[in-house]
Amino acid sequence: MPAKIPVEEKILLTARRLFCQVGIHATGIARIIEESGVSRRSLYTHYGSKENLLKAVFEAEASIWFRWFDHDLPQMECPPTERILALFDLMQDWFESEIFYGCVFINAVAEHEKCNSWIQEIANGYKAQFTAGLQAIVAASGVKAPEMVTEKLNLLIDGTIVTAMVTGNSEIAQIGRLAAADILRGAQ
Repeated sequence: MPAKIPVEEKILLTARRLFCQVGIHATGIARIIEESGVSRRSLYTHYGSKENLLKAVFEAEASIWFRWFDHDLPQMECPPTERILALFDLMQDWFESEIFYGCVFINAVAEHEKCNSWIQEIANGYKAQFTAGLQAIVAASGVKAPEMVTEKLNLLIDGTIVTAMVTGNSEIAQIGRLAAADILRGAQ
């Protein structure tokens, strides 16, 4: 018998899937309630509003990346360059998982107005944290111009995520890995 999923997690998983697959604007509270199988009261007790639920979805997405940078990558006993490349292996695992619907941050920013958007502000905040984690590993690898290399890798990572989402091909992560290796080799 499968373990029972807590109500709060059911709501969060359903909202994350719908926000990415259908869109934030197109996903109403009624649909989240119906597809998660919880009561309206439960949703509002746990999250209070659709905006708070979206913020929780952002936090859940960011936690995947922070787990990689704070736990998975540091535990690898290999040079920093190999840890950077291993990030693409972690991404491939994510792409192959049942919880990959693309990047909620990319999707949300694309869907909302770009000027003065609280969504863009939150996405940029998480992106800055992610970039700091990546840049620490890049700097430890001894490459020239670690800031520029980090920005190149950021572009590559975002492109890999979008391509995996659009094509449904998880193997794109390995092409991203090869391109990252080229970037790192060129910066030695």
